[in-house]
Amino acid sequence: MGATLEPIRPLQPWGAFRSRDADREVRQIFATSIGSNRLQSKAGTIQSADDIDVTMSLHSRIGGVPENLQINLNGRDVRITLERRGPENGDLWLLLPALSTVSSRGEWHEFADAMDEHCQLVSFDWPGFGDSERPAIAYDANALRQVLPAILRHLDRADQAKINVVAAGHSAPIALGLAEQCSRHWAQIVVVAPTFRGPLPTMTGRSGKSFNWVRQLVELPLVGPLLYRLNTSRPILKLMLRRHVWVNRNLLTPERLREQQNISRQPGARFASVAFVSGGLDAASDSRWWLAQTQKLQCPLHVVLANEAPPRSKQEMLTLADKADRVSDIDGRLGLHEEFGRLLAQTISAS
Repeated sequence: MGATLEPIRPLQPWGAFRSRDADREVRQIFATSIGSNRLQSKAGTIQSADDIDVTMSLHSRIGGVPENLQINLNGRDVRITLERRGPENGDLWLLLPALSTVSSRGEWHEFADAMDEHCQLVSFDWPGFGDSERPAIAYDANALRQVLPAILRHLDRADQAKINVVAAGHSAPIALGLAEQCSRHWAQIVVVAPTFRGPLPTMTGRSGKSFNWVRQLVELPLVGPLLYRLNTSRPILKLMLRRHVWVNRNLLTPERLREQQNISRQPGARFASVAFVSGGLDAASDSRWWLAQTQKLQCPLHVVLANEAPPRSKQEMLTLADKADRVSDIDGRLGLHEEFGRLLAQTISAS
C-alpha cells in the first residue's frame, strides 16, 4: 500500500528553548499551553491531546529539545517525535536512525556530544519506531520515504542553508531514494554501515515479498503479540546485538539490554518491526537499485564502511562504496554510529 503524506506541522513550536532541566520544563510547557486540550491537525481532523504520550515522547535522547509533529501517513495522523540540539543558525545536520527492532534517535547521542557545538543537530524517530507513535498501519519503504521530505520542509531555514544528511543502516536507501527529488538541497549525504535489505532477505537471498506471511502472522491478534514477545526476549536481543550490531561485548549489560527491550516493547511496536525484519521496508531486492540512485545525487556521497559487519552486508557496502566520492572505514558492525559515535563524528568532520 502506498503512503500519503500531508505537510508536517508541529504541535507546539518551542524554537530553540534550552535548559539543564529541559526534559521537565518542556513537559510543563506542553501540558500548560494546550489550552482547550484539543488540537487541529494539518489533515483537518481533530485529535485529543490526551491521546499523546507526552511523558515518553518528550524525553531528550540526544541532549537537545524534543517536539511533536503531526503527519498524515496511510490516511492516519501519526505523531512523530523530533529533537534539535545546538544553535538555530549553525550548520544543519540531519541524523537518521537505523531502522531496527530497537531503532531510536538516541543512537546518535555520543555522536551529538562529539560534534562541534556550533552545529545544529536534528534527529527524529521514524513512524512505528522509537518515541514516535506506532499505529497498526501498512509500513513500507514508500511510506517512510515520504516522511523525509516533510521533515526537510519543516527544517527549511530562511538562509536556505544546505543540510548535511547522515543516514545509518537501513535508513540509507530511504535517503538515497530521494536523490533526484531532494539532494540539490543537501551539502552532502553520509551513509554509515548502509544496508538495503532487511535481515530475512539478507540471510536467505530472497525478496521481501517472500515473507509477507511473516508480517501477516505477527500482525494477528493474540498470536502476533506472543510471537513478537518471544522474539524480543533479552536472550534473543543479546544474541542479535552481539552478532550484528556491537563489537564490544561489555556494552551488553543487564541495564543496557533492559533499555533495548523497553524500546522494542512499546505499544504497537511489532507492526513496523516485523516489516523491517521481513523486508517490508526494503526499497528494492538487489543492489542495482541504490547504485542507480547514486547517479541521481546532486551532492557528494560519503560511505562509511563497517569493517566487522556480517559478510553479506559488508559486500553490499563495498558495492556502494565504489560509487562514492569519499570512503571511510571503522572497525564496527551495523551499529557503529552508536558504539563509535565519537570516532564517527571525527571521521565525518575531517576534511
